Amino acid sequence: MILVVGATGVVGREVVAQLVAAGQEVRALVRDQGLDHGLGGEVKVVPGDLGRLDSLTDALTGVDSAFLLTGGGPETPLHDANFATAAARAGVRHLVKLSIIGAEYGFTDLVSTWHLAGERALRQIGERPDGPQWTFLRPGEFSSNARLWAGPVKERGAVFWAQVDPKVAVIDPRDVAAAAVTALTTEGHEGKTYRIGGPQALDVRERVDILAAALGKPLKLVELPIADVAQAAERAGRQRLVVETTLGNLTRPEFQEKASQVLPTFEELVGRPPRTFENWVTDHLGIFR
Repeated sequence: MILVVGATGVVGREVVAQLVAAGQEVRALVRDQGLDHGLGGEVKVVPGDLGRLDSLTDALTGVDSAFLLTGGGPETPLHDANFATAAARAGVRHLVKLSIIGAEYGFTDLVSTWHLAGERALRQIGERPDGPQWTFLRPGEFSSNARLWAGPVKERGAVFWAQVDPKVAVIDPRDVAAAAVTALTTEGHEGKTYRIGGPQALDVRERVDILAAALGKPLKLVELPIADVAQAAERAGRQRLVVETTLGNLTRPEFQEKASQVLPTFEELVGRPPRTFENWVTDHLGIFR
């Protein structure tokens, strides 16, 4: 049995779908079991609150391994620690945590330090005699962040964004999920960290050009201050502090250097090349029309 935490998000849904396709028995942790989460009849939906340790016991009973995706906010270390503690008590063997690029390189921004603290909690709890083994996945920016462009593209034929010059090897969330599924379902990943990224380092102009070509129409790119983009992202349901931090990191030369690196890690782990940004655009073109 594999438990997926964060099963209703962009990556978590893909983890669930790919595990089901691989014939795995899957359980999904949600806060409100009464809602229709659209995860399919093969998936058992169970309630739990990462902020309450005692609420996780039933969800983890009988679980062999788990995918852990917490919110990325200041609660991340506590949620990771609570989940790992409950997993240890339940006899869970292996946890795969979705972390972040900044934890790989020791960056000191808020989001990176939150995830790094969560990783440290998993390491410490994993050292206990009954502690679960861990694997950390550390991706950079997702191709799917372009979803935030959909409204302006449809309504105004334009993309409004900040920090448009730095090149980033963006990764498809489906590939992040594929890396997680590989770590969950094959041997030899315990105690390892994987920094994964996409196959091309692209700046925002290049990504907008790819989208424009796919749509068959020109798109205007308007560069905005980070604060304006973060405010718009907050209106779209994203955590403003996380967006501010992520875009702010791209002003730092050391972050630009690391984010632009095209690495072999994903192909070595999964056994195929990662999807391109053009692949992601082609498969999601309807949201921009």
